[in-house]
Amino acid sequence: MLDSEPFNPESAAPGSASSETASSETSGSETASPETAAAVPTEVLAAFGLAEVIPVRLAGGQGTAWLAGPVVLKPADLDRADRWNAHVYDTLAGPGFRVPRPVRADTGDWIAHGWMAWRRVSGAPADWSGVSPRWPELVAGSRALHAALAAVPVPRWRVTQDIPWTVGDQVAWGERDPEPALGPAAGSIADQVRRLLTALRPVDLPDQLIHADLTGNVLFADGQPPAFIDFSPLCRPVALPLAVVAVDALQWSGARPEVLDYLADEPEFDQLLARALIYRLVTDVILRAGTPGVELAARTGQPVTELVLARLASRSRR
Repeated sequence: MLDSEPFNPESAAPGSASSETASSETSGSETASPETAAAVPTEVLAAFGLAEVIPVRLAGGQGTAWLAGPVVLKPADLDRADRWNAHVYDTLAGPGFRVPRPVRADTGDWIAHGWMAWRRVSGAPADWSGVSPRWPELVAGSRALHAALAAVPVPRWRVTQDIPWTVGDQVAWGERDPEPALGPAAGSIADQVRRLLTALRPVDLPDQLIHADLTGNVLFADGQPPAFIDFSPLCRPVALPLAVVAVDALQWSGARPEVLDYLADEPEFDQLLARALIYRLVTDVILRAGTPGVELAARTGQPVTELVLARLASRSRR
């Protein structure tokens, strides 16, 4: 559901500063490095009411997140987008899931001196190798999260930014010419993407606001619903995030194809798998261009491409 009216983050009324984290590297589930924070400016700590706290860097991710007491600090990437993300997560509620809550600075803004703050959430990412026992929790939690997100209007600018992830998404949905991304730098990924594109068929599924990057951004804790961190918004069918986790798990975590049985009830799921894989492969080409990572992605992606194409061919023969 795209909203033609732009969201003005500055107009949101200041709310409570009680909240939780927002990134796999900011979850607090990672081991904190003993290194203390010259990297977090003192004015940032003061702005978020943490002047007496000594932050420590959190391991994992891009190494830019810092734990400061119950709060995780991280540099803002794109101010307009980050403010909108914070607004969505600040107001999102519903049973069956947890989300990190943003913390307002002393100015009432979500950003202070180029940094954001989120309350830490408990839990740890799943191990998706083999057939993870976390799949039922993920599916139920994703459905609950996206039921709550369904009513949130999405400003067009938020999902059409010219960044690697939206480029990959638009290629996967036939909204962008793939060829500029599939030049020599793409290596053998180009052939995989072209074969997948040829196998696509139209899907009659409604679009809505989704969290498109769940793979390392869901924290599981015994006795609590999953926590969905590091919000990565797109406007696509509701089952696409589960398809992205599936192709990620197959490509990078050694998951077995049987995990797809957990997702068999999702409408048009094989078509969504193909689009999820195109999305990831094209994004990999852009992010890893000129590095050995492109060929690594091609090697790990090849068996997943063959699996998805075989599923699509089998379905077309029915």
